[in-house]
Amino acid sequence: MKAQETKKKEAATEVTFEEMHTKFEAYVGEEPYLFVSYSHRDTEVIYPILDKLYDRRYRIWYDESCETGNDFRDELRNRIERCEAVLLFVSEASMNSPFCGMEIIVARENNKRIYPVYLDNSEVPPAFQILLANTHHAVVTDEEKMLKSLVRDLPAVAMDRLTKTPEGDKVLKCEDNGKTIQVDEGVREIEKDAFRNRKSLEKIDLPETLERIEREAFRGCSKLTAMVIPERTSRIGESAFRDCISMKSLVIRNNRIKIGERAFENCSTLETVELPEGLRELYGGVFNSCKSLKKIKLPEQLTLLGESAFSDCTELEEIDVPESVFKIDDLVFNGCVKLEKVELHEGLRKIGKAAFKNCQKLARILLPTTVSSISEAPFRGCTALRSIEVEKKNMHYKSEPNKRDGKDHVLFNKNKSVLIAYPANSREVQYDIPDSVICINDWAFSDCKKLNRVTIPDSVQEIGEGAFGNCALLDEIEIPDSVTKLDDCAFSGCKKLEKIIIPSSVREFGWGIFDGCDEDGVELTVYCDEGSAAYEYCIANGIKQDRIDKGDLE
Repeated sequence: MKAQETKKKEAATEVTFEEMHTKFEAYVGEEPYLFVSYSHRDTEVIYPILDKLYDRRYRIWYDESCETGNDFRDELRNRIERCEAVLLFVSEASMNSPFCGMEIIVARENNKRIYPVYLDNSEVPPAFQILLANTHHAVVTDEEKMLKSLVRDLPAVAMDRLTKTPEGDKVLKCEDNGKTIQVDEGVREIEKDAFRNRKSLEKIDLPETLERIEREAFRGCSKLTAMVIPERTSRIGESAFRDCISMKSLVIRNNRIKIGERAFENCSTLETVELPEGLRELYGGVFNSCKSLKKIKLPEQLTLLGESAFSDCTELEEIDVPESVFKIDDLVFNGCVKLEKVELHEGLRKIGKAAFKNCQKLARILLPTTVSSISEAPFRGCTALRSIEVEKKNMHYKSEPNKRDGKDHVLFNKNKSVLIAYPANSREVQYDIPDSVICINDWAFSDCKKLNRVTIPDSVQEIGEGAFGNCALLDEIEIPDSVTKLDDCAFSGCKKLEKIIIPSSVREFGWGIFDGCDEDGVELTVYCDEGSAAYEYCIANGIKQDRIDKGDLE
């Protein structure tokens, strides 16, 4: 009877309660929710706060009536036992309410976390002080600040976390920073940016109904540890999982899936990848900067490796490119500094620009007969490379062994008019370029460790960009009269280069031709005719020059 009288008094003294309503009904489902403990005397202050929490998609149960009796007490107990946490509004009225007191005790008995919100300066009775010790709390002085604090601290699982279309088939936005999320069956699409930068998200289960993941949908989910893409998912958009730096494993199951550019770029802890055998194309930058990836089995039906697909995969040790692949695009393996073994098969036709740039442990490579196009600087920075071999039946390219032991092969086009690449780790100290060569390709001799003399025949007309860049021991060289242009960075980084003859036929000079040539204290002297373009270039760039005397180079 006493409890009934107390509840009736609360209702009688509530002036505006009959007019006050929340914009929502108390939650009655099975998902995690917040239980609200409060006095009806404080309704005018509390209901607007609950409305704002509801707007932030929290599931909330609260007593909308003034019911009394044992049945109602049992209902309260049941609701507390099933809730995720208790939101307690502390005021003089609630601290004097036997119902609120009971709710606090039941919450503690069931190990429910209590989040007090202090509505006034009323003291908490000694009996409750211990029960509320070490709980998260907020004070209603600045409402927006208080709400921000609550949203930060309240359990994320008590939210309707996913904003969907009215039909429920598309996820538009994830509204919270919870650790785990289950996306409901029936969802077909996850829209652009839907989970972007959910930095607490560790695990997400995607439904079997999912068909599309749009661009940047999960970008920046920095704690997401693993990803399984369902079998019906036919599209992963551009940068969809980019910067998921904690992702260790990836499984993709749809044989006809399209994976957008940079989809998994900078997943820096990614160790295991399972791709479907029917996958036909890996677009640009898909696994760029996946720095923990040591091995990956490429699908048997793959036809294309897109630009920078595996760039800066610094732990990648070996790769077997399937027979079905006809093109390795620009920079595909650029920066794979531990890549030692590359298997290329018949069927490969094109190798893009700088495709194997800076593969510093690659010592040997064999090009199949089907290769018909090799772009500039395919092996630039491959400092361990000792042999570039071509299958003899290749109709477009050939390799020629060096003079010492026939093992260090140099790469040419078929008629040897173009010198494409000289192995940087060749043991030769001197090399005579064949007099069939018309063009020395970009970066052809770059990074050669032991080469200190190169003879250029007067058949050569073009010396490409960086052609002799970083030839650390090259000390003397003569440019023949047949050359009219020295391209950018042609001798940059040649720290020992002391003498070079440049004839008057050379009238064009690119930028940075001799950058870094004086770093070891060696003074470069350019031998040229007074008044020539080379002479003017030296004057303009502060380079020592002297008169040409063919006897200057021995």
